[in-house]
Amino acid sequence: MYELIAESASSINAFALARRIASFNVPVLIQGETGTGKECVAKFIHAVAFDKNESAPYIGVNCAAIPENMLEATLFGYDKGAFTGAVASVPGKMELANNGTLLLDEIGDMPLALQAKILRVLQEQQVERLGSNRQIKLNFRLIACTNKNLEHEVAAGRFREDLYYRLSVIPVTIPPLRERTEDIIPLAESFIKKYATTLVKNIRLSESTRRALLSYAWPGNVRQLENAIQRGMILNRDGMIYPDTLGLPVVNACADAEPQWQASAAIPVSEGNLGQHGRSAQYQYIADLMRKYQGNKSKIADLLGITPRALRYRLASMRKQGIEVFS
Repeated sequence: MYELIAESASSINAFALARRIASFNVPVLIQGETGTGKECVAKFIHAVAFDKNESAPYIGVNCAAIPENMLEATLFGYDKGAFTGAVASVPGKMELANNGTLLLDEIGDMPLALQAKILRVLQEQQVERLGSNRQIKLNFRLIACTNKNLEHEVAAGRFREDLYYRLSVIPVTIPPLRERTEDIIPLAESFIKKYATTLVKNIRLSESTRRALLSYAWPGNVRQLENAIQRGMILNRDGMIYPDTLGLPVVNACADAEPQWQASAAIPVSEGNLGQHGRSAQYQYIADLMRKYQGNKSKIADLLGITPRALRYRLASMRKQGIEVFS
């Protein structure tokens, strides 16, 4: 069984809802910041739903990573001769997901024209490959993920309202890591266990590292935490991970003592302006990476676990807010 790590109340509630949803074949919309673990929750729902059918397919499509002119063919499939270069018939991802789960990741980046076609397929529960008139019946569990606020996208005219309501029968919101600090150490220890066979065995977290992990704002969320732990395991000293090996901003290393974490590294978050502090932390982290890697957008996007296009969007937003960005 696919397991999720949850110690904080917000995580427990979100994952409990995901488990209940798995009993019903209805569309699910999973929302949350980049790196919070949305796809992990999608895989959890699939695992619970098909617990007694391990052969059930799980097909994921990242709508932001596939070029717009290829996304439709990827989803719908195509027959031989449908377009230049179509030398053989290829089933689409929706067809391949039959009797299993289809994940549409980053659906907020799907072009409007394709959104209308997807909506029709969901309503009719059948699809035609490009270049074909044959109807193929569909029967899959649909899960969509996004790091965008789709209600705002609908209001701005960038996302179809009818598709939004079709997808959000039961929305699940995954809170950012800064709002579930009780999960940080258990997650870190799970990553140490995960990479013990491929990186280094018998690795532990120092007490100062535990404090560092708990005090940091984690703008990159769980994905950033996982990357930091991998780095710490590689750079461990005598089987111990210290704060200066994590690769996080503002670490003060002392030559004669265990490195101590600077409390100012974490941006304080108050209940009244939580969202703004979250954006500030994220923007500061990106600005630090831009300086560290001299504007290498491909490298930085890979570290953040986002597409270069998504990084360019964030950099444009930062410039609009007057944040100096290395270029």
